Amino acid sequence: MAYTTLGSRTVKGAADTTGTNSGNWTVAFTPDILNVTQTEFEVYKIVIKGGASSATFNVYVDNQLWDTAIYPAGNSWDPQQPLIIRYGQSIYFYLSSLATDGNQPTVTVWLRYQPELSQIYGLA
Repeated sequence: MAYTTLGSRTVKGAADTTGTNSGNWTVAFTPDILNVTQTEFEVYKIVIKGGASSATFNVYVDNQLWDTAIYPAGNSWDPQQPLIIRYGQSIYFYLSSLATDGNQPTVTVWLRYQPELSQIYGLA
């Protein structure tokens, strides 16, 4: 099936406000930042810049852990399985480094969807 790109979104890390990663860097892709109206779409590429070289990060979809212990410093990451996101969900990158360390991370996610699936399930 063919894919249609939804482009990329870039977010800079900030001190955690979710309570899940207190005191550390968190990068949050909330529904308003993702700004996607598709019922289901996927993250197929992630580029991370910055972050302490010794840090790792965990990826969450809402409150569910999706992947863990990935090194962020200058990393381009292609998930083995695309990260499937549904309308209204958020993606969080929780870094293990303190938000006061001066190594603010920036994350770019690349998004796409399959129009055929929307047509099959009557979602178009």
